[in-house]
Amino acid sequence: MNDKAILLINMAVAIAITFVASRKSKVPGAVSLMVFSLFLVIWSLSDLLLEVFPGYSSDKLWAAIMIISMTCAASAQVIFSLSYTNHPEWINRFTLILLGVMPLTTQVVFWVKPWSTVFFQNLGALDFSNIFGNVGGRTITFYVYNLVVVSILLLLDVYIRKPRPLFFHAWIILAGLTPPLIYQIFLTNGLNLLPANIAPLLAFTLTGIGLSYGLFNQSLMEAISLTREAVVDGMEDGWMVLNAHNIVVDINPAAEKMIGLSHDAVYGQAITSIISDIPGLGQTFVGNQELEMKRSLKSEEGWRYMNIRISPLINHHDRDSGHLIVWQDVTKRRTAEDARQRARDEMFVLLNAISSAASNSIDLVDFLIESIYQIVLPFRSQIGCVFLMDERFKSDSEPRLFLASHFGLSTEASDEVVTVAMSNPLAQWVFENNQPLLIENAPNDLRLPPILQGIAHSCLLTLPLMTQAGSDSKFLGFLCIAKKEGPVFSQDEVVRLTMISDHIATLIDSDRRRKLAIALSERQRLLRDLHDSVSQKLYGLVTLTEAAQAALEAGSSINPPQVLAKIGESARQAVKEMRLFLYQMQPIEVEKEGLISVLHHRLAAVEGRADIKARLLADENIFLSQQKEVALYFIAQEALNNVLRHAHAKSITITLKQGTRNVILEIVDDGIGFDPKKVDPGGLGLRNMKERVLQADGKLKILSKHNEGTRIVVTVPRDQSAVPIKRRR
Repeated sequence: MNDKAILLINMAVAIAITFVASRKSKVPGAVSLMVFSLFLVIWSLSDLLLEVFPGYSSDKLWAAIMIISMTCAASAQVIFSLSYTNHPEWINRFTLILLGVMPLTTQVVFWVKPWSTVFFQNLGALDFSNIFGNVGGRTITFYVYNLVVVSILLLLDVYIRKPRPLFFHAWIILAGLTPPLIYQIFLTNGLNLLPANIAPLLAFTLTGIGLSYGLFNQSLMEAISLTREAVVDGMEDGWMVLNAHNIVVDINPAAEKMIGLSHDAVYGQAITSIISDIPGLGQTFVGNQELEMKRSLKSEEGWRYMNIRISPLINHHDRDSGHLIVWQDVTKRRTAEDARQRARDEMFVLLNAISSAASNSIDLVDFLIESIYQIVLPFRSQIGCVFLMDERFKSDSEPRLFLASHFGLSTEASDEVVTVAMSNPLAQWVFENNQPLLIENAPNDLRLPPILQGIAHSCLLTLPLMTQAGSDSKFLGFLCIAKKEGPVFSQDEVVRLTMISDHIATLIDSDRRRKLAIALSERQRLLRDLHDSVSQKLYGLVTLTEAAQAALEAGSSINPPQVLAKIGESARQAVKEMRLFLYQMQPIEVEKEGLISVLHHRLAAVEGRADIKARLLADENIFLSQQKEVALYFIAQEALNNVLRHAHAKSITITLKQGTRNVILEIVDDGIGFDPKKVDPGGLGLRNMKERVLQADGKLKILSKHNEGTRIVVTVPRDQSAVPIKRRR
């Protein structure tokens, strides 16, 4: 086979190596192997051109290409070996610059006079020995083959630490590194079987074949870097070995960092003298039991929390030879757990505050205002608003949402977004996706109403308010939280705000259900009261009128004044019941208006319009708590209702007196009276009065005789610390 065929085959092999390396471009060492094979292609092409066109090639150019190809190939071989050692950090910018200095320097010296004449003299013929037989050539040879030896030793050092079967499987890779070195040995001993310009090229090509085999068989190469030293030295847990006398004989870098001492400082020292912060540590090494403990150590960075595991070491004679201490730094984990616990506590407090606001608020608006206030401060926000579905829209009109509550909006802004149509892009997106929407560039997002674009300068988070009822869900509206400045909401904050919005939605739905239940209950009560009082009176009136009319038609004698008096009495009683009924439908706020004021209003609205002379006599500055005021009002109301319905009284007097220790409420009427011993035990009126008296820690006395009226006396302890009733009014 002639030289041209050999060079063609060599160039084809180099191109194949380049292709293999490009297919494995993400594997360590692939880039360096591509550089290695590319210089082999350049080297082969220059030799081939020299063989094909011997008269048109420059001796000096051919020599320069061969020199730079050889030096760069050797440098790439070293980089490949470094990629699979235990020190990949050695492949850095400094190493690459250092390995590139020699190829560049040789080219400068080769082309620039007088350096070329000094180092590369006698360069007259295309002979390999002429190039490397001078000072410059011998320097290049020394450099190149030293790099070859370094690459062999780097991989050999790793392989000899591996199990023997792995070493046997890797012989092709190790053998592939040796051809350039073997060629140099043959050349030194005068054994040159191939042309001088082809032999070194073939040697490096064989090296490329060995490296490409290792790159293709990646499972074999990956096993190289997993040495025992790499695992022990690179592990995050501290690793310390003690002998039988509890003397430190080995320690890894992680343990050095944890205890703040170097290997040289602790070697040969007793463990108790090194770690004096842990009391009773020496006693834990007695016996061969495995122990585990949790300790904290003081360092320059603060307190570090450790899990310490002490295991006995047994030699091949089954005797104790020392102990192994593994230090696990759990500071980050404990800090993270503490942070999560604080977040859970904050969430619990926040949800509890919102629930408390729901139970203490009179109406939904107050609850939403308090809820938004509880949200914006912990999450460093400046704007919050709640939009709820307007349930009053007609079926033929577009659904809309109204601004139920807000925080941080100006009057102009709140007026502009008082209602939002469901066709609005923001509302439609939240309704269709049922998940939070974080808008980081709020001023430029066209989905927002213009007023919100101008206010939320930093970001805006929209959270749906949904309720789950079995498999069905109901869209109540959405909650908006915005920031005028500062960082956007983090993922953790979005998750927490989602939990809060779900809780608020549940409370809103519960409030609506509660109000609906109250409305239904109140409707039933009104129907019952109408039936039991007014309707019965009207029915009696109709019956009496029809009986009188039938008697007249039958020619019976009747007493017209007596019949008309009964009809008038029944009508007046029906009017009384109706006035009482209408009064009870009005909201009564004893806490806000005070006991005396609401009693005045009651007497004027009901008794005063029922032709009953009613008086209220009250002392100045009566000291009562709001709870006792409410109790006395309902006791008085129950008594007045009984007088109105049953007593047929002409006058009523209510007296509220301030005693030394007690407050006395007295209700006196001139009605028909009753026998307290014959009161129906199933009646609710007196029972309610007695229960409220007990709640106020008071006493109840009822005095009544037939046709002598009724006197009710309620005595409750005064509250000296309370604000006087008139002053509060």
